[in-house]
Amino acid sequence: MSFLKLCRTLLPALLFTVMQVRAQSEADQKKKAALKQFRSLIESKKYYFQANSATSMKGRTIQLTGGYFLRLNNDELVVYLPYYGRSFTSDYGSQNLSVDFTSRDFTYSADSTKKGGWEITITPANEPKANKINLSIGSSGYTTVRIASSSRQPISYYGQVTVIPSK
Repeated sequence: MSFLKLCRTLLPALLFTVMQVRAQSEADQKKKAALKQFRSLIESKKYYFQANSATSMKGRTIQLTGGYFLRLNNDELVVYLPYYGRSFTSDYGSQNLSVDFTSRDFTYSADSTKKGGWEITITPANEPKANKINLSIGSSGYTTVRIASSSRQPISYYGQVTVIPSK
């Protein structure tokens, strides 16, 4: 009789524990699959960074309304990002201060971090608006892009890396 009471009290607790362990393993499997898919996206050198905000050297953060991006498609780098900061030189008659260029001549290096993210360095050749572009990508895709130039103060952008959108 006491064995039956013991079974009645322990059986629901045991079932609850088994179901919770199974749910956690399914969530872990989904997370690992998403991480694997994201890793292949980075390794393929085909991704799209959508900028949500820009932060100048003075610490001022500006929320961006959309349409600003960095796109890497194997051998082509397209950058269309606004610039807020101090420029040490100016282009005579130019009103365009944005970091806006397309390059096929650049170096690319990517290193993985301990927490499952990536540190990527892109160095465009012959581009005065961006001597070096650093991307710090987290495992979930949230990214900080820092652009350094010899003629301007550095600027950073925050957003997310995704698959290149279809046109």
